[in-house]
Amino acid sequence: MSAYRAVWHAKASTEVRGLPERPGKALWDTLVGILRDPWGQTLPDPLEDEEAFRFALFDLGDGIVHVWIDDQARTVTVHGVMWLG
Repeated sequence: MSAYRAVWHAKASTEVRGLPERPGKALWDTLVGILRDPWGQTLPDPLEDEEAFRFALFDLGDGIVHVWIDDQARTVTVHGVMWLG
């Protein structure tokens, strides 16, 4: 069981609609890893001043997921998903 839970921002929820099976599974696998170790499985977003805004690549680098880590609430909010396929 994960120490963190995922929360989906409305923007991210719409961005994953229609995602094909392979990148969808890769995103899911990436998010499972992030929920287990959010700070270790993500990198700081260089465009943000706040350390809690982070990102991770998925699907062999063809996708990127932007997250916000809230240690107090034990949540990882998925803010955006982009896939190049």
